[in-house]
Amino acid sequence: MKTSHLATAVTLVLLFMVLNTPAYAQFTSGLTGTVTDQSGAAVAGAKIVVTSQDTHVSRETTSAGNGDFRITSLPGAMYTVEVEKEGFRRWVQKDLQLESNQVRNLYPSLALPNQTTTVDVTAEVATVETDKSNTSREISDITIHDAPLLGRNVYTSMIELAPGVTGTGLPSGGAAGSGSANNDSFEQEAGYQINAAGQRQENNEYDVDGSVVVSASRDGVVNLSPEPDFIQAVRISGATFEASKGRYSGAYVQVFTKPGTDKIHGSLSEYHTDNKLTARTEFQYCAPGDSACRAIPAFRRNEFGGTLGGPIIRNKLFAFGGLFLLRSSNATTVVTTIETPQFAQFVQQNFPNNLSSTFFQQAPPAVSPTADILTVAQLQVKNPGFYPVSAPFQNNPNLPAVGTATMPESLTHNAYQWHLRLDYNQSDKDRFFFDWFRTYSNQLQSDPRTIFRVKVPNNGFFSKLDWTHTFSSRLLNEAGFSWIDADGFNPGTVGHRNLPNINIAGTNGFGQWGPAGWVHQNYSWHDVLTWMHGSHTIISIGTTMTIDSLLRCCDPLLALQT
Repeated sequence: MKTSHLATAVTLVLLFMVLNTPAYAQFTSGLTGTVTDQSGAAVAGAKIVVTSQDTHVSRETTSAGNGDFRITSLPGAMYTVEVEKEGFRRWVQKDLQLESNQVRNLYPSLALPNQTTTVDVTAEVATVETDKSNTSREISDITIHDAPLLGRNVYTSMIELAPGVTGTGLPSGGAAGSGSANNDSFEQEAGYQINAAGQRQENNEYDVDGSVVVSASRDGVVNLSPEPDFIQAVRISGATFEASKGRYSGAYVQVFTKPGTDKIHGSLSEYHTDNKLTARTEFQYCAPGDSACRAIPAFRRNEFGGTLGGPIIRNKLFAFGGLFLLRSSNATTVVTTIETPQFAQFVQQNFPNNLSSTFFQQAPPAVSPTADILTVAQLQVKNPGFYPVSAPFQNNPNLPAVGTATMPESLTHNAYQWHLRLDYNQSDKDRFFFDWFRTYSNQLQSDPRTIFRVKVPNNGFFSKLDWTHTFSSRLLNEAGFSWIDADGFNPGTVGHRNLPNINIAGTNGFGQWGPAGWVHQNYSWHDVLTWMHGSHTIISIGTTMTIDSLLRCCDPLLALQT
């Protein structure tokens, strides 16, 4: 009976491991190595203590019979490592920089005997990772802070610095219609032109604090772009061979946010640019004396905000958060063919009950055409058999019908993003992590008719709760839940006037693609059990479930209710 129960349990575990989907952990850094004496013999039972220099929170383990040790689930930070064993001098490694998602090797060598003497190691330890088979690079917050970020977007400006990654990094393939074509950190459906491992950008994966932020319905589209001041590090892998990342085969981009520390710290920043501060290309040229020419269209961009972090309960609960706002506008010029005022007035007088009269009355163009004027007769000759000829038009062949209009526009784009992170070390056994992002943006749409110049709002939410429990120095479990929401709507017209979309050959028609709304909601659960047995580390029973409530598109009721 016992043998039968054991076989059943083993079968269920193996089946669960085979059928599981990728498992994602929040803290993926660690230390591994072997403790020896000066003769090279393994030292068993040595106590290894790893202490964060930012929070003074410690983790510890003991070396196995062959001297091997491993400490997993560490956040990227600066650490002090201490190794103690009765009968040996204490070994200390200070200022050990552990990058995010990095496993570093240590080889402490304990000297004899004098227990009161400490061996301090200050030289940098080699950063060769023998536990992972990928091509990657970490970009620290110092580099992010000092680099001239294009649009203050880390995806655009930083990812191409990694080995094995190509592409411009500019927005490409995202949801341009929902207002996510801007190059900044406030878009909820942005795609970026980045390629790695010979794959398309749709095969790229983006993580924030261990949770996938790629839309489950639109591969390669990112639902969260954290502000640079919120980021501690970015790790980019050009080639990843981990089984847990089996869904995506392109670039693997991991963003790690800043935690609170045992000291209060913060920042204030303001970023301003405009057309006068922007360098011209060779093709952006104005002839001498042409005062009306603008080599670069006028634009303004102001992004400002700040961060604050520190301890709430010393050595236990730490907080970090911030708020950033964007105020921007871009000048653009629309050149299009539209009806003349004379033609619109003629239709309203002669066909007052016609649908066209309603359109001309409610959706007039912003300006009248001033060039390339065509009369009714010329328009009929240019498009023979296309337009129906009624008696009023036959009697007025010289009526100006359509022409070319030039319309300058100033398109506003305003946004904000705020963030809160909590790290709670309840005890040596339990650690909790909470993450929250709230993003909002709106984009004024370009259109020759003012009724269709609507603001398209986008909302973004990201939250994560993670719990790590240490059963022993060799058995650890991490469980977490994350929720991502990206939604918005296009009202179609100013004031929600119900005008149907009409396309007219040869001239600018009437309509936006709204009213419509969209909602993307992804829920993810994961549980990762890590067991260190001898010199082996077994990570198993990891589960991830993602439910995408997908896209409720083109639903006028949703748009009006939002």
